[in-house]
Amino acid sequence: MFTVSFFRSTGKLVLGSITSPGKAFRSSPAALFGLLGMLILSACNNTPPTMPDQQTDELATIVAATLTASVKQATNTKAPPQTTEPSKVATATATFTDTPEPTATLTPSPTLIEKNVLGKICFPGEEIPAMTAYFEETGKGTIVELPIQKNQSSYEVNLQPGTYIAYAWLEDFSRGGLYSRAIACGMKAGCDDHTLLPFIVTGRKVLSGIDLCDWFAGPFNVPYPPNVEQGNLTGNISGNIINFDGDIPSLRVVAFNLKTNYFYWVRTLSGQNSYTITELPPGSYHLVAYDEQGRAGSHADADHNLIDVLVKVGKTTTGVNLNDWNAPAGFLPPDPTKQ
Repeated sequence: MFTVSFFRSTGKLVLGSITSPGKAFRSSPAALFGLLGMLILSACNNTPPTMPDQQTDELATIVAATLTASVKQATNTKAPPQTTEPSKVATATATFTDTPEPTATLTPSPTLIEKNVLGKICFPGEEIPAMTAYFEETGKGTIVELPIQKNQSSYEVNLQPGTYIAYAWLEDFSRGGLYSRAIACGMKAGCDDHTLLPFIVTGRKVLSGIDLCDWFAGPFNVPYPPNVEQGNLTGNISGNIINFDGDIPSLRVVAFNLKTNYFYWVRTLSGQNSYTITELPPGSYHLVAYDEQGRAGSHADADHNLIDVLVKVGKTTTGVNLNDWNAPAGFLPPDPTKQ
């Protein structure tokens, strides 16, 4: 249904919609549409509409009926009953807790200390000669060489983890020293075990007290470096046994190193008139021979003075004859092989 309101004072027409169930109006559709057309045309021309009195009265009747229907509808319409029961609304309370993110715990990787093996350098004498220290890994056979300067009294070196032995040689390989069981014993009276003492390097702590101070181990207790041919480090002595009164017995021919006090010896057979001593460190030597009866002969001059014999690396010194068997008692050193 349409609602139509017309205001004479303003000449304006208001259209709307209403609900008026069961209500019929006696105005014909043609009259209504004609009236609407006049009102719209008048609004466009901005002039009040001019309507016959009959149409005006009919419009007023329509408006009055529309208002009456609207009032009745408003009166008959009941508001929905109010409920006093409170609405049930589900509520949820959120609790927020600041939870720190987990912190990753890092395991540090083992780091090698820059210098992890320390020790002293010693030598029997007023001065410490220049030398080379060797640290040999016993499992893999790898070796670390460390030059030692003249009068250097200590060292420090970095070694990979493993089990090692430590020793040193003078530059000409004439004498060797080592870290031995005698060092661990304190090098005091009764510490006479001069064998090599292995030590373990872990790489994560400093190992001290690996002292290269045992120079009394004897020539065959100090190993040569594995990367060095012993024949390239040593020399030989050879000679004849002469001027002996009677048959030549079995002899122990000894070469005394004048610098290190080491001695090297070979045994000859009865009736053998020559000898050779090999693998001698370079240096100067005295040669003396001993038999089982306590007699001794030497390589000496006419005055029974022992003659120095020089040994060079890779060379054999020949003509070192054992010619003097008449030296006064006590003139020659005692037989070291009997001590």
